[in-house]
Amino acid sequence: MKKTVSFYAMHLCICLAFMILPYLLTASGSVFSLPDLSGSGHDRLYFFTYFTLLIFFYLNYYYLIPKVYFSNERVVYFFLIILFFLFFLWMSVFFDNPERNFLDFRPVFSFKEDFRPPTHGNFSPSKHFNPKPMGGPHSQYGHTILVYLIGVVTSLLIAINIRLQKVEKDKMKSELSFLKAQINPHFLFNTLNSIYSLAIKKDDKTADAVVQLSELMRYIITNANDDVIALEKEINYINNFVELQKTRLGNTVNVEYKVEGNPYGKSITPLILISFIENAFKHGVNPNQDSEIVIKIDIVNNFLTLFVSNHKVENLQSDGGIGLQNTIERLTLLYPDNHELKIDDSTENYSITLTLKVG
Repeated sequence: MKKTVSFYAMHLCICLAFMILPYLLTASGSVFSLPDLSGSGHDRLYFFTYFTLLIFFYLNYYYLIPKVYFSNERVVYFFLIILFFLFFLWMSVFFDNPERNFLDFRPVFSFKEDFRPPTHGNFSPSKHFNPKPMGGPHSQYGHTILVYLIGVVTSLLIAINIRLQKVEKDKMKSELSFLKAQINPHFLFNTLNSIYSLAIKKDDKTADAVVQLSELMRYIITNANDDVIALEKEINYINNFVELQKTRLGNTVNVEYKVEGNPYGKSITPLILISFIENAFKHGVNPNQDSEIVIKIDIVNNFLTLFVSNHKVENLQSDGGIGLQNTIERLTLLYPDNHELKIDDSTENYSITLTLKVG
């Protein structure tokens, strides 16, 4: 997975925030009190403890959770969590002692050798020698436990949430692949029917229709599986489709087709518009009745509006409506908050108005 600058910046901020904790929860017991890292072995010990806790956070997130917890070895996972918990607790208690603190670099003080009482005047040991205990308050151990538990719970929640998002994303991709697999054969079947009709009539336009079909199929083969495509390519695909239908139908239908606006520099999901247009030709054409189809595409800023209308006629072709229904489902999946579809199904006319945000 490609890492972005924001990804590393986020983790850097997490590390810095985590390492600030020793400055907030210090041996003095007061909040926002700077520890004496240069002179206090106790404060150095807790700074080191928080650093090892940070390492454990990433160990837990990148190894224990994916390799153990998500492998259904949850008993083993929680056993390891308890072991690490006891380890950090032991480290906080055991080394918080002047004699065992490996981060206390001060020389050991010898009372007999290094201390010489004054030869003149009164001397009070309690006045001249009052050593300060090294051990911090018990609340410091509580801080370590609290930070450990927060780190474990936080990493577990983040990993589970990301895993759920990945599962949902994979599910959506599977559904879209299934819908595309239905749309492409569906459209090909309808287009071949059009070519077949011209061939039966021995129409001179058959050759042109074959060229237009080749352009359509080239688009489907090379671009239909892309997540997004340049809007001008999708518009050109629709142009070829409409021209192919005009060639096939001749004067049996009045087709009004218009594109306004600038499609360049914008992108759209492939084959997201064609089913509405295809539906109009499939259910709005009958040589024995007045047939009229209106197709208008208007592009303003980052929004595309598709209007398709057809006069209802007696349907000569049977169709389960797979293409149109799949397109509506794809709109819901791909443009959940960036599209508006209005369907007007009256007695004499059927029309749709789709407003779509194109990037």
